[in-house]
Order: sequence, then structure tokens, then C-alpha cells
Amino acid sequence: MRAPLAFASPFHRGTPGARSGFIAIGSALLCAGAQAFSVSITPGTRSLFLQVGSGTMTGGTFDSGGIPGNNATINRVSATVPAASLGTGPVAMTTDSTVAASPLDGFAFCTIPAQVYVGGFYRTPGTGANATLTATTPASLTSISGSTIPFSTVSWVSAGASDSAPTISNGTFVGGAPQTLLSIARNTWFESCLQFSYANTQLVGSGTFTGRATYTLTAP
Repeated sequence: MRAPLAFASPFHRGTPGARSGFIAIGSALLCAGAQAFSVSITPGTRSLFLQVGSGTMTGGTFDSGGIPGNNATINRVSATVPAASLGTGPVAMTTDSTVAASPLDGFAFCTIPAQVYVGGFYRTPGTGANATLTATTPASLTSISGSTIPFSTVSWVSAGASDSAPTISNGTFVGGAPQTLLSIARNTWFESCLQFSYANTQLVGSGTFTGRATYTLTAP
């Protein structure tokens, strides 16, 4: 079991955070899900931090004084659907992210390659409205030939270790518009492990279908 934590960190960043994930489906096909954990952190200089998949934490874990940093890595979740299995129902996706331990405290939180880590924090010195985590995707995954699969065929499930209630709820990409995933109270660290899947309810031609999901954390 994980105990709630309260701590300070020297990291301060005042701009919104945005991270992308790459989703591909081939028919051979591709796709991505979270159960969760959130704790209070001490107030401090206004700052936001978001990690989706790979991230950077210099000097140890966050609760031991580690400093979050920028990381340009774009991780992929994917699935391959054999021709004989087209249209026969959900296919689990896997990720190339190797992040299993929480950058908060090193707890073995996510199961790889089945799950993608999503976490971060919102800190402010005083009162204020909540921060918001959103995901934005195009309407469709597309192949080189121009064929498409709706992005709404990709969904996720929460499944972080030792957590009884999801932080980011189970869901499905809406495709073509931003969607709100979570409201984060001030001075809170949040995290989830997302396990994605492809609905596989339609017959599609052979090829690799790709698209990008961009996760953004903003505060007013």
C-alpha cells in the first residue's frame, strides 16, 4: 500500500504542459488506458508539470527533491490485427514506454508494455481554480493510402497498482476535438496508468493507420 505524502520541491514552471502520444493501427492494427493516485503537495511558486510515458526527473524522485524537466520523447501505443481477426472485437494495445515506476516516489505503479504512465502536478502559493487535463486527437487514424479509422475506436481503462479508485476515468477518445480528462485541485500530484485498446468492429484494408493524441495540462 502507498501512504499519502506531503512535500516541497524546488521545481517551478509557470507555463501549461503539453505531451503527445503516437497511436497507430495496422491490419495489422494499433491502440491505448488508468486506475489512479493523487496526493497533496505543499503550496509554492505557481507551476505545472505533466508526464505522459517517458519523462525526466533529475536528482531522484519528486518526494526526495527531484527536479522535473522537459522531455521531447513521443511514445507509441500500437496493436496488430491479423486479417483473420478483423472485425471480431477488442484488441489490446501495447506501448514502447518503459516507465513502470512513479516519478513521485518510485512506487512500481504501471505494468509495461500494457500501460502508459500519465501524471504530474499543479502548484500555486494561494487560492485559485482547478487545473484541467485534456486530450486532443484528430477525427481519424489514417494510412498512407488515405484510408481512415475513427479515433473513437480507441479507448482506455484505468489500472494502476494498489489503487482502488481511478484518477483519470475510463474513457474513449472523441476524435476531432479536445476532451476533458481530469480536474486537478491546486497543490495536488495526480497519476494514472492507462491501458489502451482498439475496438476492432470494422473491416479495413491492410496498412498501418496512425494518429497522435496530445495531452495538455492548463491552469487559469
